[in-house]
Amino acid sequence: MDFTKLPPELLARLAQANQLKLPPPIFVDMGGEVVDIDLDKPEVVLRFPVQERYENPMGYMQGGVIATIADNALGMLSFLVAFVNVTKEMNIRYVRPVKDISHVVATARVVSQDEKGLLLTADVRDEAGKLLARVKSQHVFLREKEGE
Repeated sequence: MDFTKLPPELLARLAQANQLKLPPPIFVDMGGEVVDIDLDKPEVVLRFPVQERYENPMGYMQGGVIATIADNALGMLSFLVAFVNVTKEMNIRYVRPVKDISHVVATARVVSQDEKGLLLTADVRDEAGKLLARVKSQHVFLREKEGE
């Protein structure tokens, strides 16, 4: 990840996060790249290569890998919107199999935010824009316990 191209707001958050592994090792291992970060929408767009090692016996990308791709986008977006939060629940609906394409694109967006957490969505598409999977994710804010 080229950190010099990140928005100043994100760089400020990264400076606060010296205990975090950034970028996440799985993002690097999967060959992820940041396509766009729009803090006004807010929205994160990531791109991942479709790798043979992530295929199931039928030659399709494993569903868990598709979920991981979406989770990378959701996690990055949640970090930008509300620094300390974790995934509470994530649901995925597979629309079509991932096969015979070079890359997939994951776009994460905020649906809502309240005092307890975030509701996010992510679409995973091929590079022609065909929907492959849609994810809804609920994140909760981590709060320090009194006395700590």
